Amino acid sequence: MTVCLPTPLEEFIRRKVAAGDFHSVDEVVCEGLRLLQQKESWNAEARQKIDLGWQQARSGHLHTPEQAQENLAARKEVWKSSCVGKNPTSQI
Repeated sequence: MTVCLPTPLEEFIRRKVAAGDFHSVDEVVCEGLRLLQQKESWNAEARQKIDLGWQQARSGHLHTPEQAQENLAARKEVWKSSCVGKNPTSQI
């Protein structure tokens, strides 16, 4: 497969390889495509969650501010426990 890229992207890829961040041009392109797939997956999941929340709100299934705060606090604790041994601020 041959791909034609704009000059600024070609230069960016070459800089990443020259800096040692990647071993080859192929690795840079694969990482970019992997991130694009990840973004599309995240967007689809977010869309589904928004649609579900909207349906719940329209049918009267709403949370009180206290319930929302409790839910967020619980989710934060799960997130913090998953960051043990990692720098949690690097994952924000």
